[in-house]
Amino acid sequence: MHFTVDQPIAAPLDSVAKAFVDPAFYEALGAMPNIGDPEILERTERDSKVVLRVRYAFTGDLAAPARRVLDPAKLTWIVESTVDQKTAATTFRMLPDHYANRLECLGSYTLAATAPDATMQHMEGELRVNYPVVGRLAERGIVLGLKEHIAEEARVVEEWVKAT
Repeated sequence: MHFTVDQPIAAPLDSVAKAFVDPAFYEALGAMPNIGDPEILERTERDSKVVLRVRYAFTGDLAAPARRVLDPAKLTWIVESTVDQKTAATTFRMLPDHYANRLECLGSYTLAATAPDATMQHMEGELRVNYPVVGRLAERGIVLGLKEHIAEEARVVEEWVKAT
């Protein structure tokens, strides 16, 4: 399933871009609903690129269609991303700790200034739940949760930028 998200963030582009590569920002994400404290496994910086590997755990309620094929207790994954700080573009892929043969997600996002104190995060990706009959229903539920997560993450970014 192809998905797109356009998420406004009420903070300057440079500050938002710095937040997404700062380990302290990921600590702030632990306050978000539905995920545990993110764990940074790797942060490597070369030239203008930053590679991040961050482990997440889902702690919220999973939509009924998704529960048919996924055990909520096994929803842990690593987001592996490469951030190009010159272009404010990021590529990512999600690597499930479980269900690697059932769940695939990858994509990219860009950050663009829409005003001096406003940024737009434009994300595009592909999500696939490889499970007969209910796979498409599970994809819809997961994408809905992903969109909610991105909106909440934007609020955390806004608060984090104000505090730093």
